[in-house]
Amino acid sequence: MLFAKEVPWRRLEGMSFGMYSAEEIRKLSVKAITNSRFLDSVGNVALNSLYDLALGPADNKEVCSTCCQDFSNCPGHLGHLELPLPVYNPLFFDKLYLLIRGSCLSCHMLTCTRASIHLLLNQLKLLDHGAMQECLEENPKATGDEIQAALQEFTDMIVGANAEGSANAKPIKHLVEKRGSLITSFWRTYMTSRKCPNCRTGTFTVRREHNTKLIVTVPSGGQISGYTDENLAAKRKVYLTASTAREHINKLWEKEAFFLKCLFSGLDEETPKGGDKPFCPDLFFLELLVVPPCRYRPISRLGDQMFTNGQTVNMQAVMKDSEIIRKLLALIADKKTTQEEEAPGQTDQTFLAGIPGQTMTDKLYNIWIRLQAHVNIVFDSDMDKLMSEKYPGIRQILEKKEGLFRKHMMGKRVDYAARSVICPDMYIGTNEIGIPMVFATKLTYPQPVTPWNVKELRQAVLNGPNVHPGASMVINEDGRRTILSPTNFAQREAVAKQLLTPCSGQQKIPMKIVNRHIKNGDVMLLNRQPTLHRPSIQAHCARILPGEKVLRLHYANCKAYNADFDGDEMNAHFPQSELARAEAYTLVSTDQQYLVPKDGKPLAGLIQDHMVSGTRMTIRGCFFTRVQYTELVYRGLTDKPGRVKLLPPAILKPQQLWTGKQVVSTLLLNVIPQKAVPLNLVSKSKIPSKAWIQVPPRAVPGYNPDSMCDSQVVIREGEVLVGVLDKAHYGSSAYGLVHCCYELYGGETSGKLLSCLARLFTAYLQLYRGFTLGVEDILVKSGANRKRKKIIQESLKIGTKALQAAFNLPSDVDQAEAQSRWQDAHLNPDQRDFSMADHKFKEVANQVNNDINKVCMPVGLHTSFPDNNLQLMVQSGAKGSTVNTMQISCLLGQIELEGRRPPLMPSGKSLPCFQPYDPSPGAGGFVSGRFLTGIKPQEFFFHCMAGREGLVDTAVKTSRSGYLQRCIIKHLEGLVVQYDLTVRDSDGSVVQFLYGEDGLDIPKTQFLQPRQFPFIEDNYEVIKRSQGLDRVLALLDPQGASRHFAAIQRWKAKRESACPRRGAFLLFSQKKLAKLQQAEQGAALPDVYGRNVAVQQLLQQWHSLDESSRSKYSRKSSRCPEPSLSTLRPDVCFGSVSENFHSITDKYLQDRDGLSEERLDSHSLRQLFHYKWQRSLCDPGEAVGLLAAQSIGEPSTQMTLNTFHFAGRGEMNVTLGIPRLREILMVASSNIKTPMMSVPVLNNKKALKKAKTLRKKLTRVCLAEVLQKVDVVETLRIEKQKLRTFKVTFHFLPPQRYCDDKLLSPQQILHYMETRFFRLLLEAIKKRSAKLASIAVEARKATRTDKDYDGDGTAGSDDRDGEEDGRSWTTRGDEGDPDATDAKRKNKQEEEVDYESEEEDGGDDGEDREDQEQEEAVEEKSEDTQEKSQPESAGVKPRKSKKKQDKNGEGGVDLNQMRVNSVLESNTAIESYCYDVQHELWCEVDLVLPVSNVHFDLTSVLSTLAQDAVIAETKGLTRCLLSETTKKTGDKETVLNTEGINMHEMFKHSDILDINRLYSNEVHAMANTYGIEVALKVIEKEIKDVFAVYGIEVDPRHLSLVADYMCFEGVYKPLNRLAIQSNSSPLQQMTFETSYKFLKQATMLGSHDQLVSPSACLVVGKVVKGGTGLFELKQPLR
Repeated sequence: MLFAKEVPWRRLEGMSFGMYSAEEIRKLSVKAITNSRFLDSVGNVALNSLYDLALGPADNKEVCSTCCQDFSNCPGHLGHLELPLPVYNPLFFDKLYLLIRGSCLSCHMLTCTRASIHLLLNQLKLLDHGAMQECLEENPKATGDEIQAALQEFTDMIVGANAEGSANAKPIKHLVEKRGSLITSFWRTYMTSRKCPNCRTGTFTVRREHNTKLIVTVPSGGQISGYTDENLAAKRKVYLTASTAREHINKLWEKEAFFLKCLFSGLDEETPKGGDKPFCPDLFFLELLVVPPCRYRPISRLGDQMFTNGQTVNMQAVMKDSEIIRKLLALIADKKTTQEEEAPGQTDQTFLAGIPGQTMTDKLYNIWIRLQAHVNIVFDSDMDKLMSEKYPGIRQILEKKEGLFRKHMMGKRVDYAARSVICPDMYIGTNEIGIPMVFATKLTYPQPVTPWNVKELRQAVLNGPNVHPGASMVINEDGRRTILSPTNFAQREAVAKQLLTPCSGQQKIPMKIVNRHIKNGDVMLLNRQPTLHRPSIQAHCARILPGEKVLRLHYANCKAYNADFDGDEMNAHFPQSELARAEAYTLVSTDQQYLVPKDGKPLAGLIQDHMVSGTRMTIRGCFFTRVQYTELVYRGLTDKPGRVKLLPPAILKPQQLWTGKQVVSTLLLNVIPQKAVPLNLVSKSKIPSKAWIQVPPRAVPGYNPDSMCDSQVVIREGEVLVGVLDKAHYGSSAYGLVHCCYELYGGETSGKLLSCLARLFTAYLQLYRGFTLGVEDILVKSGANRKRKKIIQESLKIGTKALQAAFNLPSDVDQAEAQSRWQDAHLNPDQRDFSMADHKFKEVANQVNNDINKVCMPVGLHTSFPDNNLQLMVQSGAKGSTVNTMQISCLLGQIELEGRRPPLMPSGKSLPCFQPYDPSPGAGGFVSGRFLTGIKPQEFFFHCMAGREGLVDTAVKTSRSGYLQRCIIKHLEGLVVQYDLTVRDSDGSVVQFLYGEDGLDIPKTQFLQPRQFPFIEDNYEVIKRSQGLDRVLALLDPQGASRHFAAIQRWKAKRESACPRRGAFLLFSQKKLAKLQQAEQGAALPDVYGRNVAVQQLLQQWHSLDESSRSKYSRKSSRCPEPSLSTLRPDVCFGSVSENFHSITDKYLQDRDGLSEERLDSHSLRQLFHYKWQRSLCDPGEAVGLLAAQSIGEPSTQMTLNTFHFAGRGEMNVTLGIPRLREILMVASSNIKTPMMSVPVLNNKKALKKAKTLRKKLTRVCLAEVLQKVDVVETLRIEKQKLRTFKVTFHFLPPQRYCDDKLLSPQQILHYMETRFFRLLLEAIKKRSAKLASIAVEARKATRTDKDYDGDGTAGSDDRDGEEDGRSWTTRGDEGDPDATDAKRKNKQEEEVDYESEEEDGGDDGEDREDQEQEEAVEEKSEDTQEKSQPESAGVKPRKSKKKQDKNGEGGVDLNQMRVNSVLESNTAIESYCYDVQHELWCEVDLVLPVSNVHFDLTSVLSTLAQDAVIAETKGLTRCLLSETTKKTGDKETVLNTEGINMHEMFKHSDILDINRLYSNEVHAMANTYGIEVALKVIEKEIKDVFAVYGIEVDPRHLSLVADYMCFEGVYKPLNRLAIQSNSSPLQQMTFETSYKFLKQATMLGSHDQLVSPSACLVVGKVVKGGTGLFELKQPLR
């Protein structure tokens, strides 16, 4: 609705969701719409049409006929559209379906048990009162009434106890979650069709079609009231019309209302005035549609054509259907009355032809269904899948990014904003923004006129809107606006003269307001999209620059905005109230935003040229004369008012000279505040000390290279004494000069320092020292060049070495042999060996790379640092990295795509110009050329591949990380630090009792680390003076906290070992039990409880003790006092710090006491530390949830998408980057891509030895890994029918080949073959032939669409299922029967037809393997990647020996024969079977199969099966590795890593493994085993590890907050739309995703939004409760 701004402002308290009944809508509506045409013949709006003027004007030419206002003032009025027949309400159709399904259609009762109804009823009642303990069913066999009585009693008891406390219970997350889950589980479990317990009718099954009709199958003997018997007898399926359903629901409601009221609390708000019957059931049906006002569905005109809004078109379709139904009903009624007369005239019947159906009633039903479909489309155009032309429904208008919620409520267009290209400017301050004149005359600020500013404003009015310090408008006291004319000076003069004279008439505001132009010093908010974190919007002071056309920005702010000047645009906003300006100046100013909340490091800093200049200027031997010195100082301090302090010269004779360091010192001394003490600082610079050493120094006694070096910076009392200033001091890096100034003197000083240094360095570079870069900076000396050529020459042969290392070949092996092994690895479906070879290639390439770099850099360069300008840039941090210089002067190195070398084509070449399987590094993407001398075309091509990958990656990852960040932000937006230092969600539920476990604000903690303590100590005087320390400390009382720490100290001193099980009785028994047991040796049997006599005596003695002697024991066993933070509030009690901080300060102070120098006493230093700690607490109102979300989301945009990362030799794959973050934060599922466990091995010899066998035992072994080769001989036999026989011989590897990494014997393998593999093989053959047959048949018959759907769909799923089943049977052992699994497979296949994409991969995979196998000869098939160079005879000899055995050993034969027979009996297709009796190294089987019309290739079936057939495995684990790690203490330790998770298996081996330190990266597994607190730590660690790979640091406080929020409900929940269902603010849910669904839910449950969540506040335009909006102000009214 539209209201002008003058309407008195009402504050919204809350928002409820509910439904209007048909009666109420008729009362609210101003017009019943009956005409389906929009316009009459003349082109005016038709009466009673959808654009009737009673609904408000659709156009600014018309006037509303209801309220007689024009387009801009009429708020719009509702109309309604009567439907001739009731239809289902599309909002609640799914719930209605469940309700009908869960109720009996003949006796109108719910079919679930009474007990479950009463249970849910009382659970909900308890939840309404905020009682979370649910009541459980006591006696399930009791009747409904007894249960009801018992529950009622319990409920009343609890509610009574809570009555006074819970009257005002707000809905909080837990309650919302519990309530939602109770109701959904009720719908799921009880609302299914079952036999009616009341009237014993059989089950009615209900089916829904296309969201338009319900079809009921009636049981025999059942009857739906309202239907006659004869048509039921004929036809058991009945179409349930809306009116019948409505009658049923009404009757159901009469009986069950007491319960259904609770399920649909929203539909039953109040009963109508007339009767006491609640109208709820009617809301499942619609008798009329509401027509929204015209202005919300305007007509758009394009030229002379008119296009109506989609909503109107949808409504029109409904109206047309209604008209037809009315005619039809009239006809039917007519027929009944006029049956004796002749048939009615033909004229009425024309419309009937358009309706399908034979009889009148059929036609009526069909048109009724069509009406239903059109009504559905009005609500949601996706509900109807059959219609092609659709306009958006209500759901489409609300949802997605373009919907109302996100486009017009969460974000709105604004006034007083400017957007332009940015360009750099060094001469304005870092906190300023240069505004061009174009903007300066358009942006205005409403300034009230007072006697103090009237002179200035008068001049502004005289200047008018086009001359800069002017004004555009004057607002009078009565609210009238005078727009100042640009041309008419007289008008402006007249207005200017009357600025202070009050006008006559009523006064709305106390004085006139002038909209004056923006002027220097006004504050503006600058923003660059994407706005990923808090520093993306900062406040700058305006600086009007007359000649400019663009915004000018200081270089130092680029990093915060992530801006560069290649055409970026930025937005500037001009705050329009004093409140907004005050916040902008004091909170959002760039000076205050110096540190980023992500990890507390600085963001603003000088860049590029300034660093080169600063390094050159502060280098030793840079001198200035007096003229130069004063000029530079002046250029740096242009805007300083007052006197400038200068320093005396450093060199007096022969002439006075000042050093560059002195210029910087002068600046520093002049910038720090007038009264303050100058600072002291000792730190390092970025340039390392070894870079300065050009000739090795002579040996001098007592020479310390570090103390005399330029990389150590020493500042004493504000003067730079030693060291070169570079990126580490005025760049964006922590603990540099600027950061220290920020810490000691505040943001204004540090900002000023940056501005001054920028001007100074610019001046130095421009006036005295140009900077350039030439070829001489990249040239390499000829000697180094020769060495480089030699290394490259040698590197050509190095590829074979890599292959030897990868395949463990002897060193003298010839190249062809190595290549063939490599080829096998490449063509093998199991890519492990191939990636191993890849890995080795990369290692040797790296070696070459390092050798060349050692030769050329930095010793081989023509000119060396600091004269080498390129090196100067790199070392000082201006631009570029060592990699860049190496690629220019040495070589480009190995090209990588997705973390591996460029892939080989099937032919074995990487590019067509190389030989197949060429082992030279160059063929695998190793570029030995350099940019200095150019690279070859092939190398260039490789280089371009890598470049393209980078571009694609950038484009792909932005959307991924953007959605990730949006999800986190929408969930955490309400988390704010409250005044009691807790972090709570907007509904008041506590997420953390202290933010980040210690309550500190991240940017303020930077100097609370022990490494920075010396700095704080050095600057004690500075802090004391600037913060008035003595005065503050006098008011604080540190006694309470120090006493508490002393108590903890005493407790710890008494008890050296902190034994967890300490109780008074335990201590007592520890003393006495042994004596009693000795006395009672050989005594009577234990009593019924299993306690022996000694224990009983002990108990008696304990009970007979008196208080005092018992207290003796209980005193000893007292618990340790709580930590100080949890008992004493840190903001109130001075010195209440975290235990960690307490211990590091203690340690520092003790270490320092050893040094007996004239220094501070420890007491005052500790006071200072505690003071700093207290000042670092997080301010109430800080939106920590948003900060945490931004601190995870913003760095995620910098991560590349390379998901897998191989660590070392054949190591585990780890999911990394955004995919891993999505797994942890957005999906939170228990089946992650790469689950792992790691368990340290106990540190003793026995355990280490056993660990090796354990590793073999746990690793999974597939058949393919122990096969050497398989021979298949195929023959055709024609007897009675055609048969095809296969003679399949399996040769296994000799055990010594696999004994290092597998715990298997040939006997086990053979046993597996006989018992399991042959059966699997025949299953697979059956499946394959069936599949081929089905495809062959379908290809001939089916149409194209069918084939796409079926062929691909089933083929894919079939193939995959085959593999999966194979896997699952082997895990089950022998008990699985094939028929059951077949049936299961069929079901699964039917379900899986839709999801084609995933299964197709599986299918293609099989196909590839087939092709590859057919290429190789059928007789000799090398199945494994191990080697095939085994003598052929090995397979022949054992057969002879077997024949001999047959004759001699009779006993042996029986056993063997039994084995053979068991195999033959297992399946009819197996004709004969024999095996190697001696060594069990081969077996041979003959298969006989009928000839089918499709030919299939047995080898491919075999190879696929062998890959998947598992001989031995531990459930859940695929492989294990032992690896060495180094602990923090520096000791080595062996760790067992597993792929896959099975914790219980690990717990069995506690003698080998250190089970207490088991870790897994799967959060659910850890939470289920160790509890939810462990899940918190796992989530933190996992997120931290993801970022650590990319070298990004995120403060642990953010991670702990996110983890705490995710596990808030006691289970690990993801940050997606499933978890937001438990949010207590419906508006926050709606603004996240699936708005329509949440709106439906809120309406049905009658939810209430308190309007406290930030999203809800934005939607209704309230101030968000956070930051400066957290508190309320009370004003005394006299």
